[in-house]
Formats: sequence, structure tokens, C-alpha cells
Amino acid sequence: MPLHNYGVWKATPVSYVVEHEEDDNKSPHLSLYFSDKGGPSHHSGQMFRRLRRHSGHKIHRAVRGNKEIPGLFRAAINIKSGDKKESRLTYWVDHDFKNHPIVNSLTDLSSGYYPLEETEPNPAGVRLDYIRSNLFNINTGRILPHDIPGSNNDMIDVLEPEVKQAIDDNADIYLFGEPFNDRKGIHNVHMNQGNVKQFANDDGVFQDGGLLIHYPRSGRWVGVFLGFASQAVHTDNSDGHAISSETWGHYLEREKRDTELTEDSVIIDEALINPESDSSRARRRSVTLTNPKDHTMPLSSWKIKNSAGELQVLPPNAALDAKSTQTFEIPDVHLSKLGDTITLLNEEGLKVDGVSYRSQQGVERQPVAFVH
Repeated sequence: MPLHNYGVWKATPVSYVVEHEEDDNKSPHLSLYFSDKGGPSHHSGQMFRRLRRHSGHKIHRAVRGNKEIPGLFRAAINIKSGDKKESRLTYWVDHDFKNHPIVNSLTDLSSGYYPLEETEPNPAGVRLDYIRSNLFNINTGRILPHDIPGSNNDMIDVLEPEVKQAIDDNADIYLFGEPFNDRKGIHNVHMNQGNVKQFANDDGVFQDGGLLIHYPRSGRWVGVFLGFASQAVHTDNSDGHAISSETWGHYLEREKRDTELTEDSVIIDEALINPESDSSRARRRSVTLTNPKDHTMPLSSWKIKNSAGELQVLPPNAALDAKSTQTFEIPDVHLSKLGDTITLLNEEGLKVDGVSYRSQQGVERQPVAFVH
């Protein structure tokens, strides 16, 4: 069944503890301690920072049995899977996340925890879905082990710097997941669908976890997204269960591919969101698709979808020659000026590519170009 009381927690990060291999080799976490500004833990968080500064002690290594800090909340962030066959994680980070429309809904939130109701998402919605919300370019993902010798080659190496900078710069953080039963923190800060059978009861759509970081001084947004290498790339639209055997491990370890996979077969290059008029001589609302392959891609029964669920079926004879680009009008799909997502689905309804744009881009008269 889906997660209970899924939501987002806006807070200020204070410190963190990371569990290395010698600390916990079965279910290690990075514990991120945070405070609600003006909330019951606010003064305790200030005191903790003062004590750490005066003592010169950096609480970054785990201490068994001592994971709670009075007056602070804790986010338990997985850095290793409990799946014995595949313990690695999938990691995506976007250091320019401000272009996603979810930012519009988060910026003005006050600190605190916000339950997110199970309603159909819209351009201003804030429920996360790694497959349907087009949160990141899936091709930038990395499959990483928990803790191995070397630099920039495991989960600790890539996650710790993002957390440390957020603390040092007094950033705002947005933690998506499920609160502990005692409400003293949050967990499931990772993808929560397409699980292996052992964890399939947690599957659901639009209930994925994640960490968004906002640096108010610069206006920069960073998105940090975690999944498990064993989770499915394609899931059922109603219950989030896996509908294909393709996992993130299969997809991202390109050198091990033995068949052509769904993703990357066609790319959304740009979209004309707000044309000047609907006259016959003006450009209509449209998307431009590119085929990067060395062979023709038939697009019969393929669809373009927005975040509201509207669909544009491509013409029966639609096709893209090898290495070619073509623009398709989408009169049946309305793209919001407030920001939206655009998803390309193949004839089986599987996601091929997905992009997003923010409100400022939606009011422009020129096409919005997407970087892949």
C-alpha cells in the first residue's frame, strides 16, 4: 500500500552524521539534523551550532545508538539498499533545478511539515514522481555503492558535499518522504515505486522522496534524488508496481546493455509554449522531436502528455528518419504559462523522454529549448 502521510518538510539544516562501512554495513544512513525556523527546535538548533563551534568537534561520523539530538529533527537518508542481491543506489543531482515548475509552489512555504493529499498533480502540484514529474535528466544518473576506497565513487562521496554546503550556507531544505511515527523526523527520502517484491508494499505513484535545497542569497536551487539500482524504470500508473524487468541498474550501466531500451530512442528538443496567435500563418503550440539513432523511428500511436494528463496522439504515419528532427503541433495538449511538464510516451504507454519548464519560460514567445 502507498506511504502513510506522505509530505514535504521545509526546514534549516543544522548538522549531519554519516555511517561508513565500519559503522553499519547492512542499513547505513546519512542522518541530516534540521530545525524548523521559529518552531520548538529553533533555539536548540542555535545552541547546537554554538556548542559545535566552540568545541571544534564536527559530528560527521556515526555513533551507534546515539542518532537523536534533543531539540532537532532527523532525516534518515538511505545510502545503501537492503536488497542483498543489489545494494547499490541510484543518484541524480541537478545543480540548476530552478527551471522545474515545482519551485513555484515551494518558495513561499513557511517552515514546517506539510502533508500532501493524494490528488491528481497539476502544474502547481508538489508531489514528486521520478517517472512522471520529469524532475531530472535520467541519463545523468549514477549507480553507486555505499562506501569504497577512492574519491567521488560512492554514495558518501557525492551526497556529503551537498549536505555540508547546505548547512554551511544556511540554506532552506525541502525533504520529501514519510514522517516517523513519533514525528521526530522523516524517512523514505528516496524513490518509492517499482520496488522488488520484498518492498512492493511501499509502491505508489506521486509519493517519491527527495531533497531540494534553496540558497536564498543566490536564488540557486539544487535537486538531489535517490533511488535503488534494483527499482524498475517503468511502473504502473495506478499502483506504482513494476511493469517491466528493466531496472535503473540495467539502464544506467550502458556498457552492459544487450538490447536497445525505450529511453533515449527519441528526444524532446524544444517546445513552443505560448505562440503569438492561432492564425494560419503563425506557429502553433508544438514540440520538436529528434531521433538520435542510426535508423528510422516509427511514431505511430505515440503520445505527448502534460502534467494535467491531456494527451496528443501523433499522426498514424508519423516517423523520424535517422538523425532527423521534426516539429509536431499539439492542439489537444495545453501547456501552462505557470510551468508544466511534457512527456513523450511510446505506443505501449512507456515513457521515452520528459522535460519541464518554469513559469518565466512559459510566457515567452520563443520556443523553450531543453538540454539533455
